Amino acid sequence: MKKLIVAAAVLAAITLAPPAQADQFDPYIPNPPIWCPGNGPGLSGSGYGGYCEGKTFPDGTRLNVFRLGMFWQPIRCIIPDGSMNPPLAPPGGCGGLLG
Repeated sequence: MKKLIVAAAVLAAITLAPPAQADQFDPYIPNPPIWCPGNGPGLSGSGYGGYCEGKTFPDGTRLNVFRLGMFWQPIRCIIPDGSMNPPLAPPGGCGGLLG
């Protein structure tokens, strides 16, 4: 009888549990190729490669991911200056997310 009550309680807990929901994407962290909140419209790719950026941090830095051919490179923290190869931010940039 105890096992039946425990089984019924477990079944009720599983049945009545709210569904899990994922949080929205963080606007500062890019998730290529679908979430690039720091890019302007149509500014994320070309035939050779592309890039994906997050929203600008208060210190003026951004997280950036770029693609060479078919391969996305590791995320990096940059100081956006409008050039093709922006300089890397010093340690502590991008909210200290990368060290």
